[in-house]
Amino acid sequence: MNYAKVLDAALQLFPRKIRVTCIDGISGTLIGKYKLGLAQLPPAFNKPVSMVIEGREWRVIKANPPGADDIAIFRKLTLHVLSKDQLEAAALGHNVPTRHATDAQPTSTPFYQEFTVDITKDEWLQLEFLPISAMSAIQEEMALIDPILLAESNTNPLMGYKDIHIRQQTNQLGANIPFDAFCAAIPIRKKGNIRLEGRDYINNGFALQSDNYTYYGTLVGNQITHLCLLSTDGIDDEFAQVATTWQLMLVDWCKASITMADSE
Repeated sequence: MNYAKVLDAALQLFPRKIRVTCIDGISGTLIGKYKLGLAQLPPAFNKPVSMVIEGREWRVIKANPPGADDIAIFRKLTLHVLSKDQLEAAALGHNVPTRHATDAQPTSTPFYQEFTVDITKDEWLQLEFLPISAMSAIQEEMALIDPILLAESNTNPLMGYKDIHIRQQTNQLGANIPFDAFCAAIPIRKKGNIRLEGRDYINNGFALQSDNYTYYGTLVGNQITHLCLLSTDGIDDEFAQVATTWQLMLVDWCKASITMADSE
């Protein structure tokens, strides 16, 4: 059973606000008490995360309780946070354990304009469809990420990762799918663009909305060179269609995990 979906359905029937207490992460003094919808909170406080509360951005360094289920049940949450000014003096690690070797390139002109996906540098190419034929190279890259994840397993995950791995070995890998064929096969309802850090668009970048997913990536001519998801809850018919039609697997680099169409 997908408890996250069950919980989400229940909350739609019985809307609830979560009482959130924010405490200064350095001085320990009370910043304020707020009421937020559960949808405004991350699924779990198990990795570096920033939140916007009443128009002000905070970096969370401690959360009690850390899990969505407990937060929903007790309807209260205590967050120890730092402001942007405090972040400069704080000894925080990297937000992610790994990044792609090639940064997204900015442009002022988007490909498509039906909708816009905002993405951060940390999110870029992190949940990526890659060819099954490249399994060996991908596993070698993951072997360099695993120690970073294991090193943080006994520490506070909200404080960030001590090290970061830049993916050089798989830098040239991609999806290599005809764009028109992909849009026709899914099918796609909307074509949009990607905006980096809320500022410039990503050069050759696209975003696509289907009934179940938001895809994004890059194009060269009519060929998809990179194909990624913003998020996924697991395998469904659409995922299986993409994976089997083009012999792809979904690589979650920040978790060092692989999802294939025949997985349970």
